[in-house]
Formats: sequence, structure tokens, C-alpha cells
Amino acid sequence: MKKEKYKFLFIALLMLMCYSISALAQSNPHELFIPPPTGPGQFLDQTILADTNSNGTRKDPDRVYVLQRGGEYLVGTFVRNTNWVLRIKAQDGPGKNPIIYLFPNATTGKPPGYFIHVSGDVYLKNLAISGIVEADPAIDPTNYIGGMQGALISTNSPGKNIYIDSCLLTNTNGNHVRTDQAPITVKITNSLFTNMGYLGTSNLGAGKAVDLRAGSCDSLIMINNTFINWQDRIIRHHASTAPIRYMNFDHNTLVNGMSYHGLLSLGKTGKEIKITNNLFIDPFALGSDTDAVRQAEFTDHEEKDAYGNPKMVWIYSSPNDTTVFKIANNYYCISTEGQKFLTDNHLSEGAILTDHIKKKLGADSSKAFKKVSLTLPNVPKLMTTFMTWYRDPNGGNKTKSTTNWSAKYDYDRRTIKYYRDTMNCAYSTSHEAYTGSQGGFPVGDLNWFPTKKVAWESYVSAVEKLDDGIIPVNYVLDQNYPNPFNPSTTITYSLPAKSTINLKIYNALGQEVVSLVNNEIQEAGKYKVVWNGKDATGKTMATGVYFYSLKAEGVNLIKKMLLIK
Repeated sequence: MKKEKYKFLFIALLMLMCYSISALAQSNPHELFIPPPTGPGQFLDQTILADTNSNGTRKDPDRVYVLQRGGEYLVGTFVRNTNWVLRIKAQDGPGKNPIIYLFPNATTGKPPGYFIHVSGDVYLKNLAISGIVEADPAIDPTNYIGGMQGALISTNSPGKNIYIDSCLLTNTNGNHVRTDQAPITVKITNSLFTNMGYLGTSNLGAGKAVDLRAGSCDSLIMINNTFINWQDRIIRHHASTAPIRYMNFDHNTLVNGMSYHGLLSLGKTGKEIKITNNLFIDPFALGSDTDAVRQAEFTDHEEKDAYGNPKMVWIYSSPNDTTVFKIANNYYCISTEGQKFLTDNHLSEGAILTDHIKKKLGADSSKAFKKVSLTLPNVPKLMTTFMTWYRDPNGGNKTKSTTNWSAKYDYDRRTIKYYRDTMNCAYSTSHEAYTGSQGGFPVGDLNWFPTKKVAWESYVSAVEKLDDGIIPVNYVLDQNYPNPFNPSTTITYSLPAKSTINLKIYNALGQEVVSLVNNEIQEAGKYKVVWNGKDATGKTMATGVYFYSLKAEGVNLIKKMLLIK
């Protein structure tokens, strides 16, 4: 009998183990897998918008749409997520990002105006999104470029968040991301933006990565991205009605820009603007105020073009003496082909910063950018035909109203599969830029240096929000754990309201060791951050007592911790 009892317990234990393993193997119950279409008329937008109850509510408010790796999907009309959160990602595991194409309407011959018309928070991860269905430009160049629409993602309601991670956005005649209503946060990380704009319009303002229109946003965060082939600006914020309160533009690579109105046109600025550790390859800002309609964008500097007209600089903002600018560790290169274009057109590379920004930086303005000679062997060719026409169409300067253009585009519009699979913006590890950023990491998008990126992620110790749904009553700085610790420790803190946060580590002498959170705007809630026991240069700290301080909206909380070896 005793033997049978043990046998029963063994079977029960085995069943329990199998059940546990099975439960662990199950996917997120909120995830809905959407297979690629198997026939005509099957559109991703229809599946997403049909995922509702009879009363119009979402079947699952926490829904996550999962697309097949390597799959190709079509969008026939835009998705508007009215007051609900839209989450789309690729299935976990290896393989190519699924591709989403904006598919032309059978009647108009044009694709939808957007993929997503944002009316609620949006989270996109590991996707490829194209404004046109791929075609061979050598066979049909007119339809190839003419079918594009003006944006991929656009806002329709204020006060929303847009998060884009590890995505490819390509092929629009206007903007990849456009905010017609003011979002709270726009955060773009680990993504590739290509082919913004085309030579099919007289609109000098077409062809932007991020176009912040009405009302700006509280936070603009763009880290570890690559931008290739843009006609106008990477960021357009000038003339918005409100300032960017906080901006972090860090570790980005920018290649081939024919910017008519600057590269980063920030307009009004608020708390802090950080432009650090970026790599600019042929980042031209060649615009000039030939028709005297954009004078506000050409002020606060003395740059002139070859004809004596006020000339745009790379980075500018409206003067604001309260804004803190941190612009450092950026590198730029003018290629041989780029220099030939400048020489042939009697142009200089132009100024990088306006006089106002230089004044704000003081002595550090000379260290903001460093010019180097650097080769990226796999990037597309420079758009010299395009740029020459823009500068001098039909024997004279192009103006805003010019419509008699005749030049053809010369974007190197390689297929989406090329960019996704074989694009490589890495450079030689022997170049000084390879150790030129803060902490001795490579300058530019670290996704082209995977091992370095892993080390960098440990170095920066990302902050994680703990979504427990509870809004704290007070500012709280918890005791770190473990304590004592080696080699790392976790720090948690709580915020009762949206706040500008500084979380810093100090040694026993009161000297700053590292800044874990530097003037970041965070929503109310609870957060945690891991300190790896290293200083700002990546050096491991010695055994001893350290202090950590949380500063937020007039509050300064301090606690003590012990590092032991």
C-alpha cells in the first residue's frame, strides 16, 4: 500500500511539473497571432478594427497583435485606435521583420494616407512599414515613386504616446511620423528610417523623419537609430505652438541629407535638449531664404549662401535663455562626393549651430561636433543630381512656388529587403569615432556594433517603470537592494505626479560618480533602476560607502549604500 502511495505521489508530481512547463510555454493570453494574407482583399487593418465586441468596445483592452516573422501584410485603410492602446509586434524568435505595405486603392490607385492615425497610445516593435508596395524602379519609375503617401504614422488626438522600437520605416513623400495633435511622448529606438520625400513636388518641406506640428510634445527621445536619404529634416518642430520640454537625441547615425530647412529644427525649447554621440555623414543644410517667406527659420546666425541670401544651419531653435543645451561628442564627415558637390556649386558645408545655441554652450560649443574623414562602405550613394536641382533648377534658385521642375529623383531606393538584411552602417574599429562617445563607446547607432551595444546597455542602466496601477501619494526613495552589494544593486522610487527627475550616485566625498537619470520627465508611478557599480566612464568603483540622491520638483531625497568587493 505504501508503495502504491509513493507511485501516486510521483504521478501527481509529474503531472504538476508537466502542467507547469505547459503553462510557461503558453504565449501571452492577450496576444493575437495574425497570419499573412493568403489571397486578395485580406488586409491587416480589417483584422485589427474588427477585433471589437458588438457594443464597440475592444474584445481585449490589453490586446497585442503579433505578426509572423518574414510575413508580408497589406493595409488598405488606416487604423485609428480611438481611446484604446494599439500594440503590434513581430512574433518572438529569430527571422526577418514582418513587412506592412500601404496598398493602393483599386479606384484611386493611391495607398491610404497613413498606416496608423493615432488616437490612443501606440507601441510598435520589430516591424517593417513601407509607404508603397515594392516595385522595380528601373521598370516603372513613375508609379514606383508616385504612389507614395505623405506619412506612415500620424496623430489625430492630443495627449497620446508613440513608442517605436526596432522597426524599419521607409518610403513616404512627406513624413514618416507626423503629429498633427500634440502627443505626450514620442520615443523611437533601434530603428531605421529611409527614403523620406521624393522629387515629385515643389514643396520644399516634404521629406521628414519626425514632424512635430501642433503643440509639440513633452518628451522626444530618439536613441540608436539610423536615418538614410531625407529630403528635408530629421526633426521638424519649428513654428509649433509649444516647446519640446525634454529632448534626447543620442547615438544616431544620419546619412545623406538634403535638408532645405536645417537638420534638427527645434523651434521652441523647454527644460533640456541633449544632442550627443551622433554620427552625421553628408548632412547638408543647403536651404536659403530666396523668396523671403521663411525668414523666421533663417535668423540668429550669419550664414549666407553663394548668392548672398540668408542660409540655414544644421541645428537651430528659437532663443530661450532657460533651456539647457547639452551638445557633445558628435562627429561628422563630408565625403569625397559630397565635397565635390559643394565645390561644383560654390558652396560651403555651412554652420552647424546658430549663434544662440553657441552662446548657450559657451566654451563647449567648439567641442559639440568634430569633423573627421570616415567611410561607410555599404551606404547608398549621395543624391547629387537631386541636390543640384534643388539648389539651381533651370538656371536659377528654387523658390517655394517653383513648379517647373524636370529633374528625376535619384534616391538610391534599394528594396526594403536590402535595408532590412544587408544595410550596414558600421565603420572601422580603428577609427577614432569607435571610442569617441561618452564612456568610450562608438559614435552613432550602436546597432551596427552589437557587442558594444550590449556593453553600453549595461553602462547606461535603463530605468523601468513598474506598472502596478497605483499612483503614489508622496515622493519616495526606497532603500537599495541588495545592500551591501556586489556588483550591482537596484534602486526604486515613487512619483506622485509627472516630474523632472535626477537620480545620481555620489562617493563619500560628495563627488558625483554617475547620473542614472538625468533631467528626464517621468509620469506618476513607481520606477526601478539598476546601478552596475561603475562610474560615468565605465570604471568599476572601489569598496566603500556611496550615496544616491533623488531630486524632483523641489524634493531632494538621499540614502546611503555600501559596495563591497
